[in-house]
Amino acid sequence: MTLPSDNPNRDTPRDENPGQPIAAEETMASLLCRGDRGRKVEVVQYRHVENEVTALGTRRRLGAISWRTADGRPVRQIDADLYEIESSGELLERVS
Repeated sequence: MTLPSDNPNRDTPRDENPGQPIAAEETMASLLCRGDRGRKVEVVQYRHVENEVTALGTRRRLGAISWRTADGRPVRQIDADLYEIESSGELLERVS
């Protein structure tokens, strides 16, 4: 079962697969960038997490971080203020 990335902390049903990890993706940051032609592009940073209910409580495991545009295109971080849309090669400069 995957939780929606817009609300990873919501209560989840635990009777579907008790003891099984629940994969989720949480939004960590949202940046406003300017593209090659001056257009504004929102870039969002996500982190994969896995929650598992155990006899001792909920265990939370942090996973990989990824970047995508607000419309879902994969983005590569070049440095703290420069990003690249992988499919087009368009460079994005952070403005906020």
